[in-house]
Amino acid sequence: MEKRIRLLEEKTDHQGRQISKLFSQVDETNKNIQKIFNTLNQIRYFLYGGFAFFVASEVGILKALNIIS
Repeated sequence: MEKRIRLLEEKTDHQGRQISKLFSQVDETNKNIQKIFNTLNQIRYFLYGGFAFFVASEVGILKALNIIS
């Protein structure tokens, strides 16, 4: 009987360590997902800025051509 109790305690301890390790991995995964999300946001705003610059420069060039004509 004592041997069974000891085995159950060992299994419980082992499972506790595994659960702790899994939560650590989940935290690390969440951090990596947040980094990816931040990078995608930076790319998105970079593209918005590039598009805005393109539109502004094209409108500026068209206005200059209208004035010359």
